Amino acid sequence: MSMTHTGGTDLLNLAERRMSWLQNRESVLAGNVANANTPHYSPKDVSPFQGVLENAHTIALKRTQPGHMLGPAGETHARKQGGRASLDGNRVVLEDELGKIAQTSDQQRFATTVYGRYMGLYGMALGAGGGGQ
Repeated sequence: MSMTHTGGTDLLNLAERRMSWLQNRESVLAGNVANANTPHYSPKDVSPFQGVLENAHTIALKRTQPGHMLGPAGETHARKQGGRASLDGNRVVLEDELGKIAQTSDQQRFATTVYGRYMGLYGMALGAGGGGQ
């Protein structure tokens, strides 16, 4: 088995993976906020993006049933938060979740800006190369 490697980072693929990860995280965090009053609910989060990058060259499992877990970009996990549970056992701290949502939104804005600028440079390069014909 041989792989062709261009020797550089595929910025478009990286940007796509990052945006997908951010979108998934935003959805998971929104679910935490929606369940803020659900008894015994533990908030969830996605695996860190660094793990997505590290698993980029691993073999992905095929999802054969709708109930199967998603791959690294969609992997979620519950986390324990010390003794901060409410009387009904709920562990969602709205301030923490809203802060994470704001952070995720800032990261989405940054990723979109970088992607847009990269595509602008790419378009200028193509425009300059094709204008001489």
